[in-house]
Amino acid sequence: MQTDLKTITFEKRDNIAIVTLNRPQARNAYDDTMQGELSDAWREIRGNHDIWCAVVTAAGSDAFCAGRDVKELSEFQQRDQLVPRYDPRHPSYGDFGAHLHKFGINKPIVGAINGFAVGGGLGLLLSCDLRIMSETAWIGDLHVNIGQIGGAARILRQLPYAIAAELVLSGQRIGAERAREIGLINKVVPPDQVLDEALRWAEQLCRMSPLAVQRSKEILQTLMTIPSGTLQLEEYYMAQMRLTEDGKEGPLAFREKRAPRWTGK
Repeated sequence: MQTDLKTITFEKRDNIAIVTLNRPQARNAYDDTMQGELSDAWREIRGNHDIWCAVVTAAGSDAFCAGRDVKELSEFQQRDQLVPRYDPRHPSYGDFGAHLHKFGINKPIVGAINGFAVGGGLGLLLSCDLRIMSETAWIGDLHVNIGQIGGAARILRQLPYAIAAELVLSGQRIGAERAREIGLINKVVPPDQVLDEALRWAEQLCRMSPLAVQRSKEILQTLMTIPSGTLQLEEYYMAQMRLTEDGKEGPLAFREKRAPRWTGK
């Protein structure tokens, strides 16, 4: 694992890896650099036999992850360019570190959700097997708020339809306590206890047989698998939406701190 990290930190404590999103000035939104550094972190966790469990958290107390760096996306769009990892012509195309679920990690991952998790940040939360959330945190999909399409399939896979629709279609927020009540979060704790509680859970996991835990997770993940056709459709619409007028207007409005002017085109 590289040591000159710019957007995350990576620490190993005994058999536990701790990955911390480290762009608090951008509410821990992932830019192209963070995508690459997260990819390296997940590969290290997946391939290192001395790592039995991982904890994912974020710097600061406001945000766990604000999802895609919309300002970066808009800057590329205004130049009629694609962000490198979304450009089929670029060597890094498709290497999306924020899409943790695609890395096939069979080791348990505990999410220490210290602040709000929206858009791709919610997707990262959904990729964690166990989830500890600050009582002041909240979640939201919010893709439709900026004229984009997100992880509707994965949200529906883990929630009842009406609640998934609330998140995906209306751009509404759900607080920590309600997230626990609907089964999306394991435990809600005061903000200053989130990481410590997540580490306690990780330590408990490491007291179990690592091989038995890993095989058990593989069974759970297999049963949760989303049909490939669904994912292909979602990814197609995600890419197609970025080429529309609304798909460019949403990030631009976000960047300019104004309400978007939708045209339905």
